[in-house]
Amino acid sequence: MTALFYLVPALALLGALLLGRYPGERLRLRLAGVRARAARTVAAVPPARHVSFTRPRLPRGGALLGAALAGRAPPPAVRSTDDAKPTAPGPSARLDERIHMRAKKLALAAMLALALLVPATAQAHVTLQPNEAPEGAYTVLDVRVPNESDSENTTKVAVQLPEGFGDVSYQPVPGWKVEVVHDKLKKPIQTDDGPITEGVKEVVFSGGKLPPGEFQDFPLSVQIPGKAGEELTFKAVQTYEGEVVRWIGAPETEHPAPQVLVTPPKEEGASVNVNDKQLELTSAGSDESSSGGSDDKGLAIAALVVAVIALLAAAVAVLGSRRRTA
Repeated sequence: MTALFYLVPALALLGALLLGRYPGERLRLRLAGVRARAARTVAAVPPARHVSFTRPRLPRGGALLGAALAGRAPPPAVRSTDDAKPTAPGPSARLDERIHMRAKKLALAAMLALALLVPATAQAHVTLQPNEAPEGAYTVLDVRVPNESDSENTTKVAVQLPEGFGDVSYQPVPGWKVEVVHDKLKKPIQTDDGPITEGVKEVVFSGGKLPPGEFQDFPLSVQIPGKAGEELTFKAVQTYEGEVVRWIGAPETEHPAPQVLVTPPKEEGASVNVNDKQLELTSAGSDESSSGGSDDKGLAIAALVVAVIALLAAAVAVLGSRRRTA
């Protein structure tokens, strides 16, 4: 939904460019013609003759109106339909046509930019769903793995967990086996049963086959560490039958690592329904956790870029028409 707020002005400007018109165009051209005719009329008024050394009197009122009308050229004679010949378009028509052609070219350029942006934003990545979770909450994170290959199967996915996950439970996926790798924590986790010095370092899913064009969710039940406002980064390595793709980069890179935003905790006793099971939350944050947050961010960025392109195109068209009118 966020992307729609960016797309509305962009689409409105693109529509105006495709039609070759923008608000106020005809009024501006009409005013420009009136000013030009007024300048020619004033230049055509003959100067008053001096009959004495007194200061000449300028025409006023009806005299000024009569002088203006006298300086105007007579209307062309009306020809019959039989001998009527096509006349060349006037300066205003030629200007209008040039503006229309330039607007079409700019609109095509903007549409081309949009076409180039859409495939980049629509590209699928390894993500975690939801991409937001309350601080300290017990929740289920789905490791969503798409197969972007045209011919090879995905056979293995390894997800590295950031520091602070003391324990992880996984939901079995038919055809896949799961290996949970533990390691010593840099900072022990304090619990009611005492400190935990060993945590989960990595979870590896292997043994199955994910065909091209499909995706698979690997659910993990965890307790969210960190503080509200932090971004938890889960580096992932996706292994195909012939290549390895490492999702370990920053969000703006070609292969970004999955991230989860830690939100403020909820009130005691709140619960959330995950896979038809009620999980009690000792602390949680916002009720809303968007499963498509990463996609919404990509679409919003693409829509914003298209809106900027459309604004620049409209500005160039307006400035070009003003220079031609001048």
